[in-house]
Amino acid sequence: MPRKSHLKVFRAHLGFYDTVVAASSQKVALAAWGSHRDEFTKGFAAITNEPAAVKAALAQPGIVLKREYGTKGEFMADPAPLHEPKLTAKAKAKLTKARQKKQRAAITRRKEEEVIEEAERERERKLHAIEARQAELQKERAAAEKEFARRVRKTKRRA
Repeated sequence: MPRKSHLKVFRAHLGFYDTVVAASSQKVALAAWGSHRDEFTKGFAAITNEPAAVKAALAQPGIVLKREYGTKGEFMADPAPLHEPKLTAKAKAKLTKARQKKQRAAITRRKEEEVIEEAERERERKLHAIEARQAELQKERAAAEKEFARRVRKTKRRA
């Protein structure tokens, strides 16, 4: 690693974190962040002069240091796990209302499914009854055909 006097401190916002790294060039900083694109040209990364960031990065050159985005805490190699932001009363009410709406929709959907299932069962019962009547009619027809054939034979014998 080059001498600390030749290092610059670069800062980038990556995901949920603000990051800093002490590196000799933008290319080295990009490699430390694991980026192959030029984040500097796009404005996602830049040199920083923030005293706390510079001090932390120069203490650990080449290592990407992070802190939760939007906070003023220390930059660390292994920052504390992210915390959920606190909801305002209005946001909580909106979330509760959305959950209730989702629950009502789920109940309605289940009722609709039950109605459809009952209609399908009724359809199956009716189709089964029709098929049973068709089978009876087929037997009756076969018996009528048999009776007709018997009468024709009997008539032909007499003649």
